Amino acid sequence: MSVSPMIVAADCTGQVTLVVGTNAIGVTRGRINGILKAGASAVVVNPSDGHVKGLLGQFGKHELFQLVNRKFELSDLTRLGRPVVAKVVDRVFVNLAMDQWPLAKDIYDQCVKLRIPVNTLQRPEYSTFHLLSTYTDPKGSGLQIAVTTNGQGCLLANRIKREIVSSLPGNISEVVSNMGSLRNHIINEDQKLLLQQHYQSTSELAVAENGWYGLADDGWESHKLNTLVHEFDMTEREQKLKRTRWLSQVMEYYPLSKLADLSLEELENKDIAVLKNKATGKAEGQQKGQATDIGMRSNDRDQKSVSLLETQSAENIKNSQQEKGSISLVGSGPGSISMLTLGALQEIKRADLILADKLVPQAVLDLIPSTTETFIARKFPGNAERAQEELLEKGLAGLENGLKVVRLKQGDPFIFGRGGEEYSFFTQHGYQPIVLPGLSSSLASTVVSNIPATQRDVADQVLICTGTGRKGALPVIPEYVPTRTTIFLMALHRAVVLIEALDQHNWDLNTPAAIIERASCKDQRVTRTLLKYVPEVVEEIGSRPPGLLVVGKAVTALLSKNASSFDDSNKYSVEEGYQTFSIDSSLIV
Repeated sequence: MSVSPMIVAADCTGQVTLVVGTNAIGVTRGRINGILKAGASAVVVNPSDGHVKGLLGQFGKHELFQLVNRKFELSDLTRLGRPVVAKVVDRVFVNLAMDQWPLAKDIYDQCVKLRIPVNTLQRPEYSTFHLLSTYTDPKGSGLQIAVTTNGQGCLLANRIKREIVSSLPGNISEVVSNMGSLRNHIINEDQKLLLQQHYQSTSELAVAENGWYGLADDGWESHKLNTLVHEFDMTEREQKLKRTRWLSQVMEYYPLSKLADLSLEELENKDIAVLKNKATGKAEGQQKGQATDIGMRSNDRDQKSVSLLETQSAENIKNSQQEKGSISLVGSGPGSISMLTLGALQEIKRADLILADKLVPQAVLDLIPSTTETFIARKFPGNAERAQEELLEKGLAGLENGLKVVRLKQGDPFIFGRGGEEYSFFTQHGYQPIVLPGLSSSLASTVVSNIPATQRDVADQVLICTGTGRKGALPVIPEYVPTRTTIFLMALHRAVVLIEALDQHNWDLNTPAAIIERASCKDQRVTRTLLKYVPEVVEEIGSRPPGLLVVGKAVTALLSKNASSFDDSNKYSVEEGYQTFSIDSSLIV
């Protein structure tokens, strides 16, 4: 019989949680924040060099925080806890470097003997519990949604949680609050009245009140997901980690329904071929011309689409070549279907072959007809240039076979989307592309985040920059202009070097900044902070690509003074979700 871990919501109020080591400082900050928010004391022992000052600056004033700046001793487990439990600590988080894992095992063994719950970062075998990927309603309704894969992948658990949260109704906070109010009313008034009429003794009443007709209660570091990898100069270690990095990207970007059939062999495919459908028997009985090549197919409605380039008969190819193929570069906007142009929708519906960016969201991909071949770019870290060549080759092959090819791009084709390069490539090969603009995420993201990119007495100009040039080079750093809103695309994965470069060019690091991720999608996240805190914040909150960085006074222009005030004890604020416009399905044909 398989064993399923018991999932509980623990009341930690007044307890003492020990944090041993601060090796992954972003994780450590997150742990401490969670402990303090749960009403428990956070005692940090054995901090790494260089982390003491930062931790004291962020948490030092909190009455439940304590930092013990010395080496950890096993006796700390039984002398730093509460007197009521004989000084035994209530819970332990171990966050030690790899060369200290023998100590981690000793801590684990001692915790098991003392029955202290222990969690060791990156070592599930030295853990008796695991943290869940949790969503907490920011409106305070009490709603929490937690997901765990029990060690099978924290990135996947985070993704599933976001899918669940994004499917909730917009008034879920009010629903929970209202249900809670009704429940309390029934328990505290109606129930007691009915039970008093039925039970004669106080003891019987107390037992009944404890559960009445079901009203009582039931008894990884993602910010590194897109870290820069020099594609043609990878170290041996980076080569060995390629599968892991690509798997992380696939978990983050590709449709959930397609992950079940992914294999390690497919991730090792060195010639960057399309991921193949392992169950080749699924193609049996399909109509002639339908696909068996579905590994990178992102339309969830049909898992049996056709690779026209691979399965067309010689006769069909000959007929298709009688007409010259056509190519269009189409911008799909930031993510929401409501921001897709009618021209883009028409091109999607009429295409024979669609070559899509990996960042084109599922909602847009779902508009693709089930019989249209779709290929998603494999632009993973360390593979961007080769993946781009692959797209161009596939597009050219489709054109030579007389197909209508659509290059579907996120945002706008000509705003850091390589649209100009692709236009030149196909033109040089005798095919004149049609270019359809799309709403650029660089500007749409500010609107959906309530950031007025321009506003009188706040910002009188806008600058759009890239954070990553060709082969990973930093862009030319612009001068700092206090009345400018500057938007950096493709910058969050290298926030540390970018902010350092801005500082060296005399940028005011106390300028408001916003990290906007998955703009206009249901799982949109907007994190506001100050420019100087951006690297630390990115490390702590993780990554939800695609994302961008907005810098300027406009970031907090529409917020109250309290909501726009950040310091060492309050470094950032987060806003989750975006309520997209409801689209009449009859309009999408």
